[in-house]
Amino acid sequence: MSALTDLTAAGDSSTLPGLLLSPPRLLEWAEAEQEAQRQYLSSIAATDLPTAARDAMYARAIDNLRDAPFSFGSPQFDAWATSASALPMLLWLSLRIKQPQITRSAAAELLIHHDNAQIIAAVLNHWGYRAEKKTPPRDGTEVGAVVADSPASESTGPRSSAG
Repeated sequence: MSALTDLTAAGDSSTLPGLLLSPPRLLEWAEAEQEAQRQYLSSIAATDLPTAARDAMYARAIDNLRDAPFSFGSPQFDAWATSASALPMLLWLSLRIKQPQITRSAAAELLIHHDNAQIIAAVLNHWGYRAEKKTPPRDGTEVGAVVADSPASESTGPRSSAG
C-alpha cells in the first residue's frame, strides 16, 4: 500500500468485489480498542465460577483496563487483532469507511459466504498486520504466525495511517 493510499484511506475492492476495504482511520482504531476491551470483560463475565469469584475477577479486570492493555501497538491489542474473534469487527470497520450503510452483522455474513483466507489476509494487511509463513520445526508444532508489519524492529504494533 502506498503512503497516499494510507493517507486517503482509499479502498480496494479486489477481495470483495463491489465492496471497498479501507485502511483504518483514528476512529476505527479507537473502536477496535474498545471492542478488544469489551471482549476481554465479556469473557470474564461469562466464566462459570461462583458469583463471588467471578465478581472479584471482573473487578480485577476493570482495574487492569486502567493501564490500557489493549492500546494500539500493545502486545495484548496485537494478540486480539490477529485473533478470529476480532476479524468480524475489523472487517466491518474497514468496510464502513466507504460504505457507511453496511452493518456489523452484514460484514460478519461476508466471512461465511466468501473465501476466508483471502479476506483475513486483506483485512489484516489493511490494519497493518501480515501473515508470515514459517517453516515448521521438526516437531511440527508451529506452522505460521501473524506479525506486526512495522518499520521498527522492536515495535509490537502495526503501522497505521492514523498515527
